[in-house]
Amino acid sequence: MNVMQKSSIQVSRDDAAWTLSAGEAMSLPIGPGRRELHVLDGRVWVTQRGDLNLPAQDFWLSAGETLEVASGTELVVEAWPTARFQLMVPPQACAAQRARRVSRLPSFGQLFGQRLANA
Repeated sequence: MNVMQKSSIQVSRDDAAWTLSAGEAMSLPIGPGRRELHVLDGRVWVTQRGDLNLPAQDFWLSAGETLEVASGTELVVEAWPTARFQLMVPPQACAAQRARRVSRLPSFGQLFGQRLANA
């Protein structure tokens, strides 16, 4: 595997996709929160870093396939021969995060009641 420091790895602004050329690889730390690696074009070889309790895992993904990745995971993604992929936050994670954030905000009724009490 050839991990590049300076390379032609590009991010397309149109669809927020990473593009890897033949033989290129990149390291991707995941988080905070769970992510999904979705292959748009080509094929990738993904290695998920392991430790003493859980060995490294390898995955081959082709266009249209998705890999769910836990927060805190480190991946190395290599194109075979070329690939475009997205690293996305799954909708379920967004809903949970939004619910936590919204529950901390005061409602209109609470704000209006405070304003009346202070008047």
